[in-house]
Amino acid sequence: MSVVRLEIANVRNLQSVALLPHPHLNLLTGANGSGKTSVLEALHLLGLGRSFRSGRARRLVNDAESACTVFAVFGDGGQAGIRRGANGETDLKVDNSSQVTLAQLAHRLPLCLLDPESMDLLDAGSKPRRAQLDWGVFHVEHRFYPVWLRYQRALKQRNSLLRSGNIGRLESAVWHRELADSAVQLHSFRGAYLTSWQPAWAELMKSFLPDQDLSLDYTPGWDLAMPLEVQLAESWEKDVERGHTQIGPHRADLRVKRGTAPADEVLSRGQKKLVVCALKLSQVALLQATGQHCVLLVDDLASELDALARQRLIDYLAVSGAQVFITSIEPEAVKPALEGTGNSFKMFHVEQGNVVEVP
Repeated sequence: MSVVRLEIANVRNLQSVALLPHPHLNLLTGANGSGKTSVLEALHLLGLGRSFRSGRARRLVNDAESACTVFAVFGDGGQAGIRRGANGETDLKVDNSSQVTLAQLAHRLPLCLLDPESMDLLDAGSKPRRAQLDWGVFHVEHRFYPVWLRYQRALKQRNSLLRSGNIGRLESAVWHRELADSAVQLHSFRGAYLTSWQPAWAELMKSFLPDQDLSLDYTPGWDLAMPLEVQLAESWEKDVERGHTQIGPHRADLRVKRGTAPADEVLSRGQKKLVVCALKLSQVALLQATGQHCVLLVDDLASELDALARQRLIDYLAVSGAQVFITSIEPEAVKPALEGTGNSFKMFHVEQGNVVEVP
């Protein structure tokens, strides 16, 4: 289900763009500020309803306009569109239906982003790593999202009660039970997914960083030796003092380690980028093994990667089966490696908001 036609209007400096992408490999080149990353941003908006560069709609929409739109036709004949107003209002449409949720949009166009900010997976707190884990579970386990929503609602309610001071330990028992029931299900879904993800990631790491012996260390967010409902009751007073729930799946983490040391403390930036690429691309492989198609957005591929690392990454992208959009300031930093794969691809030059296919 690749994108066969993409139309973008008023996303930053892209006022009116229409392109016919290659079903597998696409290279976007242009100077800084030309608009090439905005093409990826438009696809991200279409697939997830938000930008990966800014949370403010006004920054996404062209300064002279009140809204931006992105529309795509897929290889299976389906369509999807989104209109995002500068005031934050959002209208969605998928396959001629406007009764669409963002979750349904995400299922229609699975997206994986690799950009310089992806380093947050290793360098930042647990939130981006937890989100990356849940991205994979969301796309392969249809029961995950309703349970995730149930847990988030219960967590929000419990945190609100903790801060209100209007409810005691006994009255809170119902929320402990609700939180614990959904937490156990979430942990089960994550655990089943990790059983498949870890070996897939390890196998890909043999190609990307064959000289590194790394492992994934998952912590669920609470002590599995004791029922979470009991632990929530025992932590009530401490949670009241802090105003939030301190244990549960929302505190889960997934760390990459070399021995006992976190990978972010022992690897170079280039090596960390390859680790992150392996994490995300192995998830894409698992997704595509279920028969779903993924679109990969690779922003500034050449950044912090030497020629050998770039070639290894591009060789994998070429055989991944996903539709890939790559940006690069210098064509020669990526084009020879693409040509070296023996696969066909399309190249587009972006300049001052205009996108032109290069013959």
